[in-house]
Amino acid sequence: MALKLSQRQSVSQVQAQRMSQRQVQALSLLAMGAEDLREEVLKEAEKNPALEILSDKFQSGLQSARFKKSPDGNLRVGVASSLGEEKAAAFQEILESRPDERKSLFLHLTAQLNLLNLDAAEKSLCQKIIGNLDARGFYILAPVSLLDRAVGENEELLQKCIGIVQSFDPPGICAENVESSLLLQAQLKRNAPPLALFLLDGHLDFLNPPLPQKILEKIQAFVREQKKLSFSTEDYSFLKKVSEADIQNVLNFIKSLDPFPARDFGSNDAPRVFPDIFVERVLDNGEAGGLGDGAAVDYERRRVYVEEGLSFFVKVSSPMIPKLGIAPDFNLEKNKSPFAKAAVEGAKAFLEILEYRESALAKAACAIVQKQAAFFRDGPGKLLPLSQKDLAKQIDVHESTVSRIASSKYIQCQWGIFPVKYFFPSAVADFSKESVAHEIQKILSESSDKKMSDQKVCDALAERGIKVARRTVAKYRAQMQIDSSYFR
Repeated sequence: MALKLSQRQSVSQVQAQRMSQRQVQALSLLAMGAEDLREEVLKEAEKNPALEILSDKFQSGLQSARFKKSPDGNLRVGVASSLGEEKAAAFQEILESRPDERKSLFLHLTAQLNLLNLDAAEKSLCQKIIGNLDARGFYILAPVSLLDRAVGENEELLQKCIGIVQSFDPPGICAENVESSLLLQAQLKRNAPPLALFLLDGHLDFLNPPLPQKILEKIQAFVREQKKLSFSTEDYSFLKKVSEADIQNVLNFIKSLDPFPARDFGSNDAPRVFPDIFVERVLDNGEAGGLGDGAAVDYERRRVYVEEGLSFFVKVSSPMIPKLGIAPDFNLEKNKSPFAKAAVEGAKAFLEILEYRESALAKAACAIVQKQAAFFRDGPGKLLPLSQKDLAKQIDVHESTVSRIASSKYIQCQWGIFPVKYFFPSAVADFSKESVAHEIQKILSESSDKKMSDQKVCDALAERGIKVARRTVAKYRAQMQIDSSYFR
């Protein structure tokens, strides 16, 4: 049977949405983390001569040797010759290309960890803690964000593992910052004077200036203030007998400590994390008036008002991202060539995309702070269930946009640095899994009844407004490696 083939023309109308190249680029930049965005910015600046890098905090060795005239008339300045610049660049290249033969901090700590007889859960979490340390020996992410509650990791195990790593050489690693590292080093020394522990534990500002007489005056003023606080339970009686000689001895002791304990080791193999969003706690004086009860957002000012007298300011900034502007040579009033016009239009479009990215991150961050106000106010253990879909609905964007915002981004607040995805916990009975597990652990630790059954824990949760099934309590208790009432 022969087939008859024929051609026919027909007209049909189809409505389709296609994204422009600019929209595609905007979504691409929105999904990038700080490191990838930096590469994209530098690539665009190199490609488009109308884009000028105004400042770059991470730029190393590329500053011009030509200095502008100083406002100080007594300061003599000069210009490096091209030969001098060439020799300096060659010498710098030799220094930078020389391999770092020192043992890395990561390998040094891992070798000590392998000598200990730890169970699988402890060793796994210790490895994550070691991988979370930067080249100085300080935390990259907040330690609590390392917990994997699905395998039973909890705060008690975290503190135990932190203590294990802090006992390793060099002393002072696995700390939040310089001040906490100095305090840790002092605590590890058996001969640490009580006055040194006092000064390093939240009173380091007393050492500015480091003059015994001035420090003694500040200590005496502190003692007088403590007398006025009838509810104070701390014993500061030893401060009354402090002399200038004691303070000098303490200054010598503190000078013996190392503010950067990992300085003698090679570069760490662990990746560095650069926050994209900063959430700063602000004490207000009734500034939130008219915004209503509870957490309210002022997106324009990037402020989240939590309660009377307390708000949070959201700032989108990364030291890795260079500041860009239009190069003066491409002033269209002076240079009206088609090439200059096209370059300026491309530069302005790219700057607008960067502004859109910053605005989108700020808006999403404000909404996250509003939804998770209890966490930013009180700390870990206070997260509420939140989905990316719910957040997208609140800020009126597509869910995929929130997904791009959450990808490879980090938020820094007073509790540490957290991945944006950390603030989207799944829900159990209108509470986040983290919050429920935290409450179960708290109930069991506070109860005088060591044989407290899962049903009693379930009832105690219900009294706190958390309604979950007994089997849910049993599941979370098992994940936290807490024995049943029969074995406790």
